[in-house]
Amino acid sequence: MRIPPLYQRKGYQRFFAGVAIGFIIGWAFFLFQGGLAHEKLIHKIAKLQAEIIDYKKKNEILTSDDEKANEELAKKFKLHEINVRFSNTSSDKLSNLTKLHLTKAVEDDLEHLIGEDTETIAKSHALLVQAIENKIFELDDEQKYEVQIDHLYLYTGILRIYISAHNVE
Repeated sequence: MRIPPLYQRKGYQRFFAGVAIGFIIGWAFFLFQGGLAHEKLIHKIAKLQAEIIDYKKKNEILTSDDEKANEELAKKFKLHEINVRFSNTSSDKLSNLTKLHLTKAVEDDLEHLIGEDTETIAKSHALLVQAIENKIFELDDEQKYEVQIDHLYLYTGILRIYISAHNVE
């Protein structure tokens, strides 16, 4: 059996040539439209990535500013320093060395408060006053002193205490 020689007929040749040319034109159209759509998507993705980078930078700046503000706020509300000073009324009776030793003893007694919240210290200031006033400080020269708090000031990071001392016999 033999295949009929259809390649010699002009109608079939035109049909197959039209199919081949249509296929080539269709494939070119598909590539052109797909390329345009792909190019639009690439531009859109690049634009969105640039926006994401900008938003990340803005977010980083804002969060770093917030973190700095929070750290400064936390530092403000924590106790950093304790100053003990003698009030003017009791400073005439004691020597300077005794005053120095008493202020150092009171500061050492309150040293555990450094780093605490000022709000907590403010709430328990009565307990703080009683703890200092009820303690008897014994110095190197075997003399015992009782300290009385005249004023207590609590600033943002500083606790300032004005005391007067009396010799306990």
